[in-house]
Amino acid sequence: MQEASMLVEKRWALLDVEFIRTSAAHRCIRKLYILCDNGFIDMELEFFPCVPYKDLELKYQRSFQYCKRYIHKLCYKPRYYSPECLKVLPILNEFIVDNDINLILYKGGTIERDLSNALDVSSLNIECFQLEKVQSHDPYVEVNGYFSQIVAML
Repeated sequence: MQEASMLVEKRWALLDVEFIRTSAAHRCIRKLYILCDNGFIDMELEFFPCVPYKDLELKYQRSFQYCKRYIHKLCYKPRYYSPECLKVLPILNEFIVDNDINLILYKGGTIERDLSNALDVSSLNIECFQLEKVQSHDPYVEVNGYFSQIVAML
């Protein structure tokens, strides 16, 4: 596996994001978790949505309610003080720079890839590794489940 050998040569981190669609053009980051290749350095953050729930179009309210019930189980607003979703790029960039990350791993989807592109960091979809599916949408659980499989593969 050429991709697996690339992981040995690079400083990588595994990222998972849960988001809320607030419009056709915006995916509001609601929660993220990122874990460095050493398995010790990590960051878990919740973000405050940039659009109040009452201001969402009905279709986006319904979409959120479906995701809350069946997928991510997150409330619309974090329970504790959290940065706004618009702060995700500078916060994530600081983590990446501070830890010399030069490759972001992610599982499927496009939001993690799009964040990596916005930060000008290479990314790799780990679906190419044929890993066992982690049965969770909690970013912490999902990242740690895939992380242990990736480390065992190396």
